[in-house]
Amino acid sequence: MIMTDTTPSGSIQGESANSTNVIADPPSRLVRNILGIYFCVVAALTFYLLVATWPVLAAGDGAGFVDFSLFGWGGLSAPSDLRLFFTVIAAGALGSLIHTLTSFADFAGNRTLSRNWIWWFILRTPIGIALALLFYFVLRGGLMVPSLPGRAADATQLVNPYGIAGISALAGMFSKQATDKLREIFDTLFRTSDPVKRTDPLTRTIPTITGSQPPKLTVNAPLAVDILGRGFLRDCTATINGEERKVQWVNESLLKLTLESKDVAAAGQLKLAVRNRGPAGGSSEPFPIQVEA
Repeated sequence: MIMTDTTPSGSIQGESANSTNVIADPPSRLVRNILGIYFCVVAALTFYLLVATWPVLAAGDGAGFVDFSLFGWGGLSAPSDLRLFFTVIAAGALGSLIHTLTSFADFAGNRTLSRNWIWWFILRTPIGIALALLFYFVLRGGLMVPSLPGRAADATQLVNPYGIAGISALAGMFSKQATDKLREIFDTLFRTSDPVKRTDPLTRTIPTITGSQPPKLTVNAPLAVDILGRGFLRDCTATINGEERKVQWVNESLLKLTLESKDVAAAGQLKLAVRNRGPAGGSSEPFPIQVEA
């Protein structure tokens, strides 16, 4: 298995671990055992909290949920909305633990676990809880059941806790898909047909030079050079050794540069730079072009 920047787990994504991979920085056996015990304790605690705080409706109309007990403390009560928050948090942790425990067992069993991913395993559970809460906010915000005031119309008691727990667990288990769905919802609700142009934008277009054609020049050679790269704006400028030269914009990845005769009068190295004008622009890193005799 090859670790990526999205997830180190292969079991959830339909891949399989490969024991032939060489891990440059494997954790010690003590660290692996500590992590294994930690995940077992967190999993057991999550199961207990989910069952102990499960919202069960009390007998009678509008009576709310029955009291619960935790670690021997009985007769505990909480508002209906808060009880559902307990369910969402525990279910989100449960879903993320399914992903984390499967990944950890897969990597530890095949001896492909790296120290670089230890914090990913540890932080995976709070990330799953946060995503589960966000999904619950979106659903309770009016997409499922509106939050109506008054005891006679307690919308919280109309919510199916099994559906809430299932969605929360899936959000914690599939964090990437959940994040993509939230981004899609946000883009749909706050879509702008004509973005506002700001004098000092947050994003800048910095040009990058990747090559030239020809890659090397000769003394007294033709003065036309094609600049290859990306991020070239229409009003960009080009300089050779700090002196501006005539440049023609073709597209965002191609410029046609015209040198002066003194640029190729002798062998040496030219420093080419491209700059995009305006507050959203910037200058590229100097690109060397060799002039040979």
